[in-house]
Amino acid sequence: MEELKKHKREDIEEKKSVFDADQVAHEVITGEDAGSDEEVKPAVKRHLKSKTVKKEQKTVPQIQEKLKVAAFASVSAAERILNGLSKAYESVFVAPPEAKINYNKEQGFKFFDKGDYEKARDSFLSYIEEGNDKDANILYMIAMCHKNLEEFKEAIEYLRKADKLEKDDPNIITELGDCLLSIEEYPEAMTFLKKASDIHPDEADIYYHLGTCSEKTGSIEEAKKYYKKAIDLEPRQAVYYQALGFVYETSGNHKDAIVCFKKAMDVEKVQKRGGGVKKHENIRHGQKAFSQ
Repeated sequence: MEELKKHKREDIEEKKSVFDADQVAHEVITGEDAGSDEEVKPAVKRHLKSKTVKKEQKTVPQIQEKLKVAAFASVSAAERILNGLSKAYESVFVAPPEAKINYNKEQGFKFFDKGDYEKARDSFLSYIEEGNDKDANILYMIAMCHKNLEEFKEAIEYLRKADKLEKDDPNIITELGDCLLSIEEYPEAMTFLKKASDIHPDEADIYYHLGTCSEKTGSIEEAKKYYKKAIDLEPRQAVYYQALGFVYETSGNHKDAIVCFKKAMDVEKVQKRGGGVKKHENIRHGQKAFSQ
């Protein structure tokens, strides 16, 4: 018990001496009266200096560590923000490859509907070049762009590709026959058009094109048969009567030719009130139209 009391007294005295040293050091530094003993000042200064160094040694690493943590946190936060912005940018501005491909496809249809066939063709080609060269529908659309631009050979090239993928598709076959007819490849055009007529026996335009092929190859009777079939299926098309009238005229049957031309004029008047008028192949190739 006595030893415990002694220990406490020593501890108190030590703290008191430290306090006194601090007090004296304060007086020395501030110039206040610290006693008349000149020897106490150097000792106090040494004490205060050692205490300050210890405090700095203890404090500075803590501050440095906090600064390091703060810097790391700010860098991490910046990185997180940049990464977040990058991902947001990619999601908004940098679409995945599939979206780009579909975008080209959709743009192609939009341009086609507007009648801008060059831009439509280019958009469809971009879609095809992205590894979609087995899409028969888009190959067909590229062909239609070329056809509307009167680039018939290019149209035939893409129609043939589409035909290999979708054999005996009625639209592809019909357009192949029509484009081949446009470049005067009549025998092959007839092959495709006959196939088309087997698939679509009620399609008047197919028989009209078959009649034109027959007429161009000198098969006049066959041409009459096809034109008459077209008229039976669609009697409101003036161009069919015009075509039959030219065939009658070519064969020397002027009476029937006049009847057909008059009928064509009557139908044409109705067509003009309701919309555009088709012109027969002979008129397009420079023959004078009967209605002029």
